[in-house]
Amino acid sequence: MEETNSNKDPISEKTEEESENKQLEYPVHPSDVLPEERVNFWKLFKENWLSILTDCLTFGSFGMGVAFLGPTLFDLGCQTSSDLKDMNWVIFAQLVMTLVGSISAGCLAKRAVPVYVLLLIGMVGLPLFMYLVPSCTVFAWLLVDLLLMGWCMGCLDCVANLRMIMRFGTNVTPFLQAMHFFYGLGAFISPMIAAPFLVNIDCTPLVDGVTSSSNSLRITRAQHLSKSRTAFVILGSIQLLITFIVVTVVTLEKMNIIKTGAYVSQSTSQHSLKTAALEKDERGGVSLKHIIIVTIMASISLFIYDGIQSSFGDYIYSYAEKSINNLRKEEGAFLNACFWGCFAFGRLLAIPLATRLTSLFMLSINLGGVLGASTLMLIFHTDKTVIYIGVCSLGLFLSSMTPTAISLAEQFININPSITSCLVVCAALGESLCPIIVGNLFALIGPPTFLTFCLSATILAVIFYVLLVLIGRRTIKYKEKPRTSFIFLYERKKAGESSLIMPSSLKYYSKMQEEPEENLQLGPIKSTSTE
Repeated sequence: MEETNSNKDPISEKTEEESENKQLEYPVHPSDVLPEERVNFWKLFKENWLSILTDCLTFGSFGMGVAFLGPTLFDLGCQTSSDLKDMNWVIFAQLVMTLVGSISAGCLAKRAVPVYVLLLIGMVGLPLFMYLVPSCTVFAWLLVDLLLMGWCMGCLDCVANLRMIMRFGTNVTPFLQAMHFFYGLGAFISPMIAAPFLVNIDCTPLVDGVTSSSNSLRITRAQHLSKSRTAFVILGSIQLLITFIVVTVVTLEKMNIIKTGAYVSQSTSQHSLKTAALEKDERGGVSLKHIIIVTIMASISLFIYDGIQSSFGDYIYSYAEKSINNLRKEEGAFLNACFWGCFAFGRLLAIPLATRLTSLFMLSINLGGVLGASTLMLIFHTDKTVIYIGVCSLGLFLSSMTPTAISLAEQFININPSITSCLVVCAALGESLCPIIVGNLFALIGPPTFLTFCLSATILAVIFYVLLVLIGRRTIKYKEKPRTSFIFLYERKKAGESSLIMPSSLKYYSKMQEEPEENLQLGPIKSTSTE
């Protein structure tokens, strides 16, 4: 009996060694080692639901911080006795600081700063600076406060995406969709909370006019009429509640009281070292060329996607007012609401779709829908019915492009903190720079240039999508994966894989190559001797 138990199965020993080496190469979720079974996303959610919800709430808080500034711009201008020109610089400065926050968070995460520390810093800072906004009665104070808030938002943007990608790897698509849906939900709720407390009086004529006691009195009156302080207190309180939840969950994760995804609580510098081995090619060198090209293609794509989204959201109201026939004044605002409503619904719809469809197929459908809607609106640019259809279609198809593109990039390369920062920064650059380009074209040439820009950007996005796919399919990571359908998320058995091992046995064996029958020796998986 002792001799029987001491014998080791040579195949088992070999596959266990391969499995151990594979785990050192890059983090995989247990579902990744089941090539013959469909990934059970519901099971993944149940295993990590608290951590997933925490990251989603984090992104919702981030969305609230992004969306509050636009509706409150006039009231903040009166509060600080600043004209609209100065307040527009505040928006631009905050966007720039958001980029700095994303870059610095990625660099700090790569330099052995734990991800959860960066998460806690961003979550504590965001409600703090939101509470301080009503106290900033001087323009310089408000500028500093919003710059610090922008850094916290950029940090959260990078860290939340990174945590989710590190947790699920190539199975991240539906969870990224859910997280970005919460961003849209936060951005939708924030203006609605602020609206009842605002007076929306533009104090620019009073500030820029000749200084007089009457102008000063009118500015003071506008300051007293505004109840924006209440709006900021409510927004800050919601963010503070989310912060308490995040701190509690992170503390429980660190105490190992609740389960979280692999590598999330570790320093991502260790994660980067473990993922580096995956990129070795057949000759033993590191295929940096593919990593760089895929990162550049994905970054440019995100720049275009977020650029179209922000440009359309900012200028569809102005375009509707100036170009559409028989459009009532209040319909412009309704058209804008249709776009963001369909945008939020599209992100919600993308969550279940991402559990059934591949990122490659979803992004191709998105691009096709945006291309068709943009072409239709440009051809019939004065028809109200066509514009309504096009706006709703654009909101629906644009909604899931950014998270889907990030998921697609993860199928080709391992996304580390540096790559995450690059993707997030490029997306934020597109979101901030493209509206400036559209605004200048809108003023210099005319409203039709708005739709022309959107169509041209979409055509460019299609080109970079094709290039991304062509390059991505040549990466080592993609070649090592089992071949999947272009449309559906199921995996086919590789040629050369043994059919002797059933899916239920894959917990012991990761992968086996076919061998000649005379060389094949099977040992017992587990001794059944009763002696």
